[in-house]
Amino acid sequence: MNGTVAVAVAQRADHQVLPVITLISWLLTAGIGGYMFGSWIAHDGVAQQRANREGLRPGVIFGHVGLALTGLAVWAAYAITRWPPLAWSAVLVLMPAIGLGLSIVTLWVPYPVAGGPGRAGSGGQLAAPAEDVLASRLTDSTLTHALTDAALASRLVDEVLASVTADPARRRPRGHAAALIPAGHGALALTTFLLAVLSAVGTL
Repeated sequence: MNGTVAVAVAQRADHQVLPVITLISWLLTAGIGGYMFGSWIAHDGVAQQRANREGLRPGVIFGHVGLALTGLAVWAAYAITRWPPLAWSAVLVLMPAIGLGLSIVTLWVPYPVAGGPGRAGSGGQLAAPAEDVLASRLTDSTLTHALTDAALASRLVDEVLASVTADPARRRPRGHAAALIPAGHGALALTTFLLAVLSAVGTL
């Protein structure tokens, strides 16, 4: 008997805590999404996407943001009132929001890489890193002279080695770091969805 009571108390505690954990996860997801959305707006993303007839329509991004915020508001109301229909309503709103989010990630990376608004690409490709200043100095003429001038060749090699050791970050593409932002947003979104479903099922 005591074991049954303990299990019931534990389940009740889970039902009380899980909606709050879901709300925290949702807020974190919205925070990262808001950061990406703000960067997109700041880089004149609306005009760029409208100019690209084959790219993603701005309405898809605005729809994703609108549904995600609507679901967040409904879930916050559920966390306060604990009225079960609100939990299921939030889950139903979150489903198309995640669907639109997957479309955005598939067709276009929603976070412009630093380096100018024109650098953010479509078709799921990240912008290329900025051109190395040292590499721009290695013209055909300079390389030709280096083949016949040992001192010049030695100086060029020393400059290349010095630039790499002084700034190891040059060897790491910036696009890989930028890709972690939408990837983290997507992982949190899926986690939030699973937590919301579990919380809603707990109301049955």
